[in-house]
Amino acid sequence: MQVQGKASNQGAQIFIGDLHPSVSESDLFQTTSKYGQVVYIRVLRHIDTRISLGFAFVSFTDPIQANTARVELNGLDIKGKHIRVMKYCKERDPEANLFINNLPEGVTSKELDNLFSPYGSILSTKLVYDSNERPRGYGFVQFEKQESAKLALESAKNLELNGSRLIVEKFVPMKERNDLSNNRNLYVRGFDSSLTDEDLHKRFSTFGEITSHVIMKNEFQGQPRYFGFVCFDTAENARKAASDMNGRAEGNFTWFVVPHMKKALRLAINKANYQKKIEEWKRRNLYIRGIPTSIDEEKLKKICETYGQVESVLIPKTENVKFEDGRQIKEMTPRGIAYVCYVKAESANKALAVLRDTSLEGNKLFVAHWKPREEVAKLVGMMKMRKIQSQMWEYGMMGNMMGRGRGMRVPGFAAARPKAEAPSQMLITQPFVHYPPPAQPQPVPQPQLPFNISDFNAASADIKKRMIGEAVYPQVLKNSSQQIAGKITGMLLEMDNAELLGLLQNPPLLLIKVQEAIEVLRKAWSTNPDLLKLLDAK
Repeated sequence: MQVQGKASNQGAQIFIGDLHPSVSESDLFQTTSKYGQVVYIRVLRHIDTRISLGFAFVSFTDPIQANTARVELNGLDIKGKHIRVMKYCKERDPEANLFINNLPEGVTSKELDNLFSPYGSILSTKLVYDSNERPRGYGFVQFEKQESAKLALESAKNLELNGSRLIVEKFVPMKERNDLSNNRNLYVRGFDSSLTDEDLHKRFSTFGEITSHVIMKNEFQGQPRYFGFVCFDTAENARKAASDMNGRAEGNFTWFVVPHMKKALRLAINKANYQKKIEEWKRRNLYIRGIPTSIDEEKLKKICETYGQVESVLIPKTENVKFEDGRQIKEMTPRGIAYVCYVKAESANKALAVLRDTSLEGNKLFVAHWKPREEVAKLVGMMKMRKIQSQMWEYGMMGNMMGRGRGMRVPGFAAARPKAEAPSQMLITQPFVHYPPPAQPQPVPQPQLPFNISDFNAASADIKKRMIGEAVYPQVLKNSSQQIAGKITGMLLEMDNAELLGLLQNPPLLLIKVQEAIEVLRKAWSTNPDLLKLLDAK
């Protein structure tokens, strides 16, 4: 359902976000029409899949109706998700946005709106919920004007809601929050249960004014662990506290004080650092295959130290079971491979150049730079794909030759020719029979490209990719589903244009490509059940 007659007055329009994907225009009409005459509703959807993007626009005839709907509907639970309703505004002032913390349990968006509306006109109030739609205890208030936000900040030092004292601060964008030099919040650890909130405040207040602090407790490896957070008024004071307190021993514990980071940021930093290590290992680490069972890690290390300082040596082993005198004996047997990591990449390169032509106890060694398992799997998959593609091209060429009435030649085999015999040596055992000439093979129709090849050759690189993508997507959609067809098309577009043109003219090969892309996604999404469901959707 889409109500026609879009309102020309933007002040009478509201934005609704955080919608459940199943919410339709008719659902929103039933919800919003209680507050006034609705003239326009639109749920934005994906251009290809038509799946809801999770937000919509609703227009009323009167701005007062729109504002009433914003206040009353904001935070409403619709189909298991708390919606976010705000006035429509093309540009919001980032300086007019406030961060509200320490919200009491059970507070509603309407209560938050009523609390801050005396300071000025509000565009939106938002409470933050987790994946289970449970409140996280903080939210945001976006004013229309910066002056209103400043007034609220000045007046909110002793602001309370349902008996809980609120912490009201200016909203800091994610980019600035991720910049540790601008971080005012510290994560502290190392103390035990004897430290109180007052002790924590007293210890850190020597570095500057503290806006908030808290001590928390959880379990770590079966033991209670105490930690806390200290937020200063300025980032400079926080840096001084972290520099002075981190690693300081006091009494029976040692302080651990660092800038606070959200879990997502910590994971991103750890992932980036680990990726750097992998790139370094790829230069310094060697993979060796063909190691005799008599060579242990100590012997292999002595051999490899000839080319430079070795950091580590690993010979993987497999547990085998054998029986002696009726007894079961387990033993670890080398797998014949090894990993040797050098301190310097130059040493690894030198060892690679020499050891690849070396034999140990008659075993020819295979030596290469180490690669992570994901890269090896991708490389093997590409080799298999190229082999299949090569075979398919051969069959495609045979079909073309048959269509032109030529003989079929199998690569690697020469055509057999009968030996000529003298007429006197020919023995006729059957009467001569006139056979009709063999039927000529019918031409095999080749799939045509959906665009003019001359126009394609004359186009720019970006236009060529777009033309191929528009032609490949319908074929991919036939062999997959709407949920993943776009993803697979993007994967295929990483191939060369020549290969993609071959796929368009060879549907069986395109089907194989799609199936292999699905298997790649299945492995990549193996830990995400929600994404795996997309692979089985039709």
